[in-house]
Amino acid sequence: MNVLMQLGGFLVVILFTVGPVLGLLLLLNLRDRRQARLLDIVWQFTPRDVSDRIAIHVRGAALSPRAVVTVDMHACSRDEIWEASARWAASLPPPVRLLVNGKTDQGLPFRFTVETTRHPLPRPPLRSSTVTG
Repeated sequence: MNVLMQLGGFLVVILFTVGPVLGLLLLLNLRDRRQARLLDIVWQFTPRDVSDRIAIHVRGAALSPRAVVTVDMHACSRDEIWEASARWAASLPPPVRLLVNGKTDQGLPFRFTVETTRHPLPRPPLRSSTVTG
């Protein structure tokens, strides 16, 4: 009986000393996997002609599914920036914010943010075409 009490005390000490460290490592691992998944999504939807002129950085929190994807597109034209950001915004999951940095045609820096929503916007009803013959 004394051995079981000592073993129980030992297990409690191990649980309270190793448990928080393992929990933190698990949260950090989940965050890193989420960041890698988001980076993969952004690269998949990046137009090939701008992929060598951009820099992508993904930042996320360990305790939250929210993340920020920052894309630096200073060497891209305005049309390339709008095309790429529209593709990324449509493909990213809801708790992700897309932050795009670029330059205007006059060389002035600008930044805009796209927030993804949890509920998609309602779609207009489909038009039904009736063919009378």
